[in-house]
Amino acid sequence: MSETPFEKRHGDRRKFFRALFHRVAGPVADAVERPLKQFEQVLEQTGHVEPPPAPVPPVPPSVLRPPGALAEEESFISTCQRSGQCAAVCPVQAIKFLTADDTRWGGTPYIEPETQACVMCNDVPCARACPSGALQQVQPEEIRMGLAEWVMESCLRTMGQECRDCVDKCPAGGKAIELDEASNMIAVKSDGCTGCGVCQQHCPTYPKAITVRPR
Repeated sequence: MSETPFEKRHGDRRKFFRALFHRVAGPVADAVERPLKQFEQVLEQTGHVEPPPAPVPPVPPSVLRPPGALAEEESFISTCQRSGQCAAVCPVQAIKFLTADDTRWGGTPYIEPETQACVMCNDVPCARACPSGALQQVQPEEIRMGLAEWVMESCLRTMGQECRDCVDKCPAGGKAIELDEASNMIAVKSDGCTGCGVCQQHCPTYPKAITVRPR
């Protein structure tokens, strides 16, 4: 039985739309099918799919730890019991406790020199009071909490003023810091600087012309 003109016309239209659909949808289907095939190949070759990599933990905060702190930050935070005894015996209340969402660091002791520097007690009571060993016994001259850095652009001396507070207040004296009269520059000595932060606390400029960075 032959097709009527009406059936033939509508049949041609169906063929046209079917061809158009395959032309448009074909590339989309290929784009979806390709990664699925790759996924199946991984399953066939390994029997499993590698899990996504674990999130990288945030970098430990750059804070100045009290005298005698274990050199490795990870060792320090895993050893510290957060007892608070180091802060309790500090005569100038220089030791504070870190507030952090990460419980590994939260509650660990640190010093903020701009607020109150370490005064380098002769018997280092904070280290003696530490029950865990996170702070270890150390002689005052052996303390190396950090290293002072002089910022020439902020220093009053470069503005014609005769300030030398960082030099005069330093507990370690000329072994750690000195003024070079010839060049009018402050020289920090790495071998002698304890990183106590007294220079930063007493610096009268803001931002500070000398700051202490953890070693």
